[in-house]
Amino acid sequence: MPNASMGSRHHAAPLFDSLKQFVERDQAPFYSPGHKGGRTLDPWFRAHLADVDLNNLPDTDTLHCPEGPIAEAEELIADAWGVGKSFILVQGSTSGNIAVALSALRPGEPVLVARNAHKSVLAGLVQVGARPVWLEPRWDDAFGVAHGLDAHVVERAFDETAAKALWVLHPTYYGTTGDVEALADLCRRYDAKLLVDGAHSPHFAFHPDLPTPGERAGAAATVQSVHKILSGLSQAAVLHVDPAQLDPATVRRGLQLIQTTSPHFAIMASIDLARRQMAEHGRELLEEALDRARRTAARLAAIPGLTVLGPEHLAGAGTGLHQLDETKLLVGTRGLALPARDVVARLNAVHGVQPELAGTGHVLCITTIGNTEADVDRLVDGFAEVARYAGTRPAGVDGAMVADVLALRPTTVLTPREAYFADAEPVRLTDAAGRVAAEAVTPYPPGIPLVMPGERLDADVLGLLTALRDRGNPISASDPTMEYVTVVR
Repeated sequence: MPNASMGSRHHAAPLFDSLKQFVERDQAPFYSPGHKGGRTLDPWFRAHLADVDLNNLPDTDTLHCPEGPIAEAEELIADAWGVGKSFILVQGSTSGNIAVALSALRPGEPVLVARNAHKSVLAGLVQVGARPVWLEPRWDDAFGVAHGLDAHVVERAFDETAAKALWVLHPTYYGTTGDVEALADLCRRYDAKLLVDGAHSPHFAFHPDLPTPGERAGAAATVQSVHKILSGLSQAAVLHVDPAQLDPATVRRGLQLIQTTSPHFAIMASIDLARRQMAEHGRELLEEALDRARRTAARLAAIPGLTVLGPEHLAGAGTGLHQLDETKLLVGTRGLALPARDVVARLNAVHGVQPELAGTGHVLCITTIGNTEADVDRLVDGFAEVARYAGTRPAGVDGAMVADVLALRPTTVLTPREAYFADAEPVRLTDAAGRVAAEAVTPYPPGIPLVMPGERLDADVLGLLTALRDRGNPISASDPTMEYVTVVR
């Protein structure tokens, strides 16, 4: 029975109502998913989404052991992306990254991992018990973001460890990449597997002006979110593997552990349709998207107070800033006398323009094949008005304590798995000296964990955390105020 005191509230549907209100505002969409409110979906499919919400029936096949249309769809995916074997994922790239960990890593085995890895990579490490060797990505003071790994950082780590795998983010959230071919060469030299979290890269294989696809550069496994950029529904993703490096049966067994036995057939069908769209029209559609994004970048960069990350900012071969997905618009806002979060709030409230996110000194706008000229006109006009409203200021770099965060390297005591399953307790930050973190603690900027689960909270770490807290830097942790931190008992 419903709680009597809540009875009068049950006429409401707060989540549905918020979604309905958002949709009816008719905003210009610069966020994921890539279909932008269904614009690029097959018309019949869009009209029959509820009808195709089916179960594992003889006519529909079974995701965990496909023999019919799902198996055929996976074969077509592998052919379209030019890989040996592909798997459909219905729980996003998160499930793919965990499956990669289960398939490619072993308990206690060292693995080189970019420290700006997605939290699903950490989840995979927790499940397997591999021992991460964390590597610092290339930091960009001008835009306040982390890019990929410099090749010399990876080579030094291979020389110093017995790691048999390198796990990279390709591209970053912001569309930048390291030199994946150079990293693949290093992996071959050191007899290691290249594992690629390519959540934002499903379109790379379909246009030559986009960065080198990880799945075609020698990766043993590449995970991609079809929904982020292409015409997939949310949670639509794929996992590509090289059967010569990673046994497909082992991968399937890992996926059976973590994927639902009741997959949403609309999600799977959207992957099938996105693959068909790219295979038949991808180059043409992406050519239009790139042209639109490039013109928009130039218009935004002409607005006083704004900068836009472009090819001219690339740092060259072997660096963590080697290539750029120009469909991503990373707009630097340090030249405006208004915090980036307030820039986004005004774009949304006044102009009906919704970017993907705001960070310290930047705004990220994701453009895809689903955006229109009307969308980008609203984006440019909105930014122009916000810039006039805010006014400008000298765009000097506010390094704050970012360099200290990047330079500090806490001592690893436990693997993430050991830390996760250990008894834990919250203690005051002032009493945490010498304790081992049971959680990741991530200051913004730089958005890279200062402390990972299993690392020791020594005097240098605590001093920097205290200084960051006292300066008002946002910190992602179980207690964002940093009065308490969760540690191993």
